Order: sequence, then C-alpha cells, then structure tokens
Amino acid sequence: MSNDRLGKKVNYGLLAAFYAPLLTDRQQTLIDLYCNEDLSLSEIANQLSVSRQAISDNLNRAYEHLDSLEERLSLYQSYLQMRKDAVSCRALLCKVEASADTAEYLKSAMALLDDGIIKEGN
Repeated sequence: MSNDRLGKKVNYGLLAAFYAPLLTDRQQTLIDLYCNEDLSLSEIANQLSVSRQAISDNLNRAYEHLDSLEERLSLYQSYLQMRKDAVSCRALLCKVEASADTAEYLKSAMALLDDGIIKEGN
C-alpha cells in the first residue's frame, strides 16, 4: 500500500472520529472496518455479503460526505489549530519565571496543558 493511500485512510479515520454521528450507520461501519480495522474492500465485502464494488461506492460516498462536512464546519482543522496553540502556549509558559505567589498558578496551567496535549496524543 502506498503512503498516499495509507495517509488517506488515516485522514478519513480521523475525520470520522469527529463526524461519525452525522454519518449513516452503514457509513460508520464501513469506515471503521476499512480505516480503523484495516480490512481490504474484498474482506469487507465478504463479511457483509455484498460486492466489492458496492463497498467501494459506499466508501467513496462516505468520504465525499466527510469532506463536505469538514469543508462546512472545519471541526478537525479547528482541533488541530487548538492543539498547535496549546503546544505553543506551553512553550511560552516554560519561559516564565514565576514569583512565589504565582508559581502554583503557573504549575497548574502547565499541568492542564500537559494533560490535554498528552491525552490527545502528539
């Protein structure tokens, strides 16, 4: 599998994590099997007793729907920007020399940022 196809699978898996409730149950299942479980189109077709072409067509419609949702709502791009901002904020806070009165607040702020950054992965 080429890196481009792998990147596409990963990207749509991430988009589906944001927009899954807005997809049909069938689209959610197909994206989960193809992107997250890494099953081939043929394996999914056999599992669901449909043709490989039906799986491909349905996945492509799901991808188009995800693209449309992201284009309109930009939730994933906003999420990525917030993560980037949190990392930048953390780096700036590391440069602050806190007084005795503010050291605990600084420590708490950095812990909150660390918790959010670590929980969501790098």
